[in-house]
Amino acid sequence: MATLYINKQNLFKNLDKISSKNPNILAVIKDNAYGHGIFTTSKLLKEYGIKKVCVRNNQEAELVKDLFEEILIFNPTTGRSFKNFSYAINSLTQLKKNRHPNIHLKIDTGMHRNGILISELDEALELIKEKEFNLIGVFSHFCCSEEVGCDTFIQYDKFLNVKDKVLKFCKQNSLNKPYFHIANSTAIFKLPDTLDYVRPGIAIYGGIEGFEPVMSLVAKAVSVRELDAKEGVGYNKTFISDEKIKITTLDVGYADGIPWFKNGCKLKNTQAIGKISMDYMSVIGEHKEVVVFDDIKEFVKNFDTITYEILVKMSPRIKRVVK
Repeated sequence: MATLYINKQNLFKNLDKISSKNPNILAVIKDNAYGHGIFTTSKLLKEYGIKKVCVRNNQEAELVKDLFEEILIFNPTTGRSFKNFSYAINSLTQLKKNRHPNIHLKIDTGMHRNGILISELDEALELIKEKEFNLIGVFSHFCCSEEVGCDTFIQYDKFLNVKDKVLKFCKQNSLNKPYFHIANSTAIFKLPDTLDYVRPGIAIYGGIEGFEPVMSLVAKAVSVRELDAKEGVGYNKTFISDEKIKITTLDVGYADGIPWFKNGCKLKNTQAIGKISMDYMSVIGEHKEVVVFDDIKEFVKNFDTITYEILVKMSPRIKRVVK
């Protein structure tokens, strides 16, 4: 059976690198920890010392509720929930309907996807005061932090102005001071000040340059056979051998999260050939097992996509093993 190996040493190296800039880490573990396994990864993060995490929804939060002191839910339900859950507020409408006491106010500083508009900030703060919500955090999200340009710093300056305004309001109304976070993975080493917390996601898992890969996929052989010259393999025989060769069928396919391909792709130490199938793919040579990838940054070069997409699509049914 194919196995996904989670490299604890590399995970901790990535966290060490992030901590060197700011030790206050709000780790993003949404979407099954970017495919690495939310519970498996959460136990490692807890071992490292991470106390706060971000998830996609209440269902993910409930899976790890006993492991962290705070779990920020990006897309929460409207009802109340566990006391260590905090709800991201993405609009004034949501704020008015919200019933959970602990909130993080998201500010739209330029991503234009969701969040309170800066022009709505005064109204939002008055609602928070009126409804007696516990404003734990205030945050925003960059749209272009991986690029060279001024957008990131325009958003950053806007957020600093928001921070000043929020702190002034809290002081005037005797409210607890929230913590501020805006630095995602690619902004952590760009900003002059990463504020109270950093909020890395893909960097934790080594999906961008400068960080160690955490996931590797190893597939097992299902069968080995010989192809004669002029024989093909797989649907539509998109691969035809020029000579007699041995090939191995592996127990992974596009149903397991590997992107579909019609004419092979490069693996760690061999070459996939022909079309990938739903549950299988064929490779050159005789093997008992094959490392499909051990660095997602290299594997993604086979496809017109990004590391995130391959990682998060790794099937939950594949066993995750910490090594």
